Amino acid sequence: DIAVIFLDVVMENERSGLDVVKKIRKDLNNDLTRIILRTGQPGQAPEEKVIREYDINDYRLKTEMTSIRLRTTLYSALRSYRDMVRLKKHKKGLEQIIASSARMFQHDSMEEFLVSILYELSNFQQNTTDLVYIRETDHLNHDGFITIENQRNNKIIAATGKYLDYIGKDIESITDFKTISSMIHKENDPTNSVQQTPQGFLVGSRGNSKLNNFIYIEGPQESFDFKLINLFLSSYSVALDNYLLNNLLNVTQKELLIALGETVECHFEETGNHVKRISDMMYAFARCFGYTYEESEMLKIACTMHDLGKVGIPDAILKKPAKLDYDEFEIMKTHASFGHKIMKGSHLSVLKLAGEIALNHHEKYNGEGYPNGLLGENIPKSARMLAILDVYDAMTHKRVYKDAIPEDITLKEMINEKGKHFDPKLIDLFIDNLDKITKNASSS
Repeated sequence: DIAVIFLDVVMENERSGLDVVKKIRKDLNNDLTRIILRTGQPGQAPEEKVIREYDINDYRLKTEMTSIRLRTTLYSALRSYRDMVRLKKHKKGLEQIIASSARMFQHDSMEEFLVSILYELSNFQQNTTDLVYIRETDHLNHDGFITIENQRNNKIIAATGKYLDYIGKDIESITDFKTISSMIHKENDPTNSVQQTPQGFLVGSRGNSKLNNFIYIEGPQESFDFKLINLFLSSYSVALDNYLLNNLLNVTQKELLIALGETVECHFEETGNHVKRISDMMYAFARCFGYTYEESEMLKIACTMHDLGKVGIPDAILKKPAKLDYDEFEIMKTHASFGHKIMKGSHLSVLKLAGEIALNHHEKYNGEGYPNGLLGENIPKSARMLAILDVYDAMTHKRVYKDAIPEDITLKEMINEKGKHFDPKLIDLFIDNLDKITKNASSS
């Protein structure tokens, strides 16, 4: 934190000053401090050689260092130090923005994404602070869909610190935020705007969606670098728009696939919500197994299509209120291959996974399943997981040809199939986490 050093060349020995320069620049890695070398013996430290070989900022003979020259040199060095500090601070801020941008999409949900922005912004000041993120919108659900056609609200959708309890509330309904609310309504164009409040600052931003974004930061103005904050927010607004768009596309895709799976189910199942229960259990099962949020979501959606091939099975077989005979069962078994055939040509990852599950969910761990008689871990893990869930749900719910079986009896029979029908490790994991896996599915 030393701004300027006036340094002699000759001290303990003839090169002490030059050794100090090396120590400061190389060992201490200090490139900010301004070093002014002064000497009364220029022959021992020639100016041109020293300036070229040593990282100093000025060279002065003692004989020319008058009081006026001293003041001039000092002012110049201090201003140079000030500018260097500013540049280093801005460089650090830009590095922080780049790092923040890289982390921006590494979140499992919209809530995590928004809260991460608040924590990133808190890094632009020295002390920790409490932040509130407000987004102008009509309706904002956590799937990322926003409507802008109706009367606008300003809703708090993410917060940190003491403001956590306000998440989900309209800012107009919060007594403590009357001043902030009036500022928001007065601000027609919040782009790169900063307004002072009694306890902090309101920073406005706007992305391509034309929705106003406001971030309230509690704390004194001098604690924050608003140039860097606005630069960060300009990138953030674009990222938010892209995040919402991608989220909307993903949600739409999921809804379509689930609807298709349920349509197939409704055609041949008397018991409702089989697909919904299976998908909920698959998500929970995958999370218990250590899959990421994204992987679990993919499995959740893909498994809804496991019986898609039944669209190719005659209704007389599908809806027969009795056990199928040999020939009928052989026809029924073709639904696995037919479902795979429908989806195998897709370039969508979720449909490729769905095709894999559809083809293999009736394979058995001991190799006695169909359609290909795969053995053990040659069966894709996704299908081995689905096989457990499908059997569990089928046994514990009424079908056209049977009544529901009590859970304790179901589990006993499934345990007996360990190493036969089911992967031993997976069936143990399923039973150990049964309550967690079936919790949401039980209400479907």
